[in-house]
Amino acid sequence: MGTLQSDAPRTAGNQVFLARQPILDRQKQVHAYELLFRASSTAPTAETMSSTATARVITDAMIAFDLDTITHRRPAFINVTRDLLLAGIPTTLPAKRFVIELLENIEADPEVVAACKALRDAGYQIALDDFQLTDRTAGLLPFATFIKVDFIRTPEAAERQRVIAAAREHGCLPIAEKIETVEQFEAAVAEGFDFFQGYFFGRPVTKGARDIPADKIAHLRLLQALHDPSLTVHKLESLVKHDASLCFRVLRTVNSAAFGQATEINSIKQALVLMGIDTVRRWVSLWVMAGLNDRAHPEVIDMAAIRARSCELLALRQDGPDAASGGFLLGMCSMLDAILARPMETVLTQLPLPKETQAALRGEDTQARRLLDCTIAYERGEWDRCLELAHKAGFDPTALPAAHRDALRWSAEFLRA
Repeated sequence: MGTLQSDAPRTAGNQVFLARQPILDRQKQVHAYELLFRASSTAPTAETMSSTATARVITDAMIAFDLDTITHRRPAFINVTRDLLLAGIPTTLPAKRFVIELLENIEADPEVVAACKALRDAGYQIALDDFQLTDRTAGLLPFATFIKVDFIRTPEAAERQRVIAAAREHGCLPIAEKIETVEQFEAAVAEGFDFFQGYFFGRPVTKGARDIPADKIAHLRLLQALHDPSLTVHKLESLVKHDASLCFRVLRTVNSAAFGQATEINSIKQALVLMGIDTVRRWVSLWVMAGLNDRAHPEVIDMAAIRARSCELLALRQDGPDAASGGFLLGMCSMLDAILARPMETVLTQLPLPKETQAALRGEDTQARRLLDCTIAYERGEWDRCLELAHKAGFDPTALPAAHRDALRWSAEFLRA
């Protein structure tokens, strides 16, 4: 299978719109990520692009975005059209790292069957997207490792069971798609699905007591203090010194290989000066968020980090340095209802925030809310809505890919730390 060649112009790396969606197993551990992409703010989606254009975008995306940063060394599902399937998958996509996902309109004609056999012989795994069991698609089952079933497009449990039974006959693993609520996840588990894709894990579960425990309120107050516009190195040092775990993390980070210190740093003040107040503010904020998390899925913290950094960079570009910290706080706090398992309104009563941030978190149509909604739409691969919101908010949509790419890298550094 040769690498596709094209005389089409190469896509600039920072113009590749690329996001990811986790695929979880029955224990809610991340098994893989599906990569969602678009060539640029004006290009069509992957489903409607030509095979050469799609291949070029995939290749350029893998150059611009470090694969390990995107997937944390987990498998990457990537959609291909019939044309691209028949033209051949670029050899730049290593078989051990990628799962080739065939779009739902691909049928098992002789050309497709031959291409699937070649893929399997080359070591690739194949997934069938939004699979509907018909005479025209059944011939794909012998080549598939995964079969995806869309809970919205296949609402009848009996039909889902029929697809699962056919999958099991061929040794395929069923994935439930569009799982957006805990109830849907529990139903999919009961029906026998092995994997689950959707944002159910990030939905706030608000059963039980509404009051936030005192220890978490202390964390929330620390979070508020960290984003006080008048925060100085002296004040930040005082905040960090009162928490032994934060002291340890700051010192461990500043003495890590990333900072390359010749001698060990033992002073919090010295560490703050070397790392910089904004860097410490971000890292400590996320450590506080992680400390709040005893119920939500770990992926939620990763999402909060990416969203916070994306909002920070977009706010910086749009309104300057004074707005950047507010953007970071907004993106991070947008996940607090999921992390604390409380309605956002309850969280806001315990966490005094700037009025504009509170309004945005309540869902009011403000400039800050448009920025947040645009960032969320990007991370979910809802490209058309994302671009509409960007224009509505009055900022350049071409800034989105670079901000998200930087946020992915920054979050990966945070997780390693």
